[in-house]
Amino acid sequence: MINDQAPAAPSVHGAAPSVTGSAAARFAAGLLVLACAGVTGLFAPLLVMASDNCFEGDARTICTPGGQQLVGTLPVAAAFVAALLAVVGMSRGGPVGRGCLLAAPCLLVLSWVVSYAVAGA
Repeated sequence: MINDQAPAAPSVHGAAPSVTGSAAARFAAGLLVLACAGVTGLFAPLLVMASDNCFEGDARTICTPGGQQLVGTLPVAAAFVAALLAVVGMSRGGPVGRGCLLAAPCLLVLSWVVSYAVAGA
């Protein structure tokens, strides 16, 4: 016996938000941050060469061993931390991923600003 009075199955709507766009954007932003971290880690320590024109008794910060150490190591450390933040940002979604992807370039810019300030002062 066929029951024509059976309720129809509820319809399924394909209105789920697209995850592909946000994942692709996170990946692209992460790759860009990784590239900037690589450039920072390779080239920013070369600012130590600003101490080439130092002479005996020069009071500039770049002419002190501490200033040279700061300009040499700060960008490398910042690049390493920024690369870690970029990888976390690419792999995690939501506010944690966005926060990591926003913090990484800020850290790189801060390391460049401090290095230029010490090298140019």
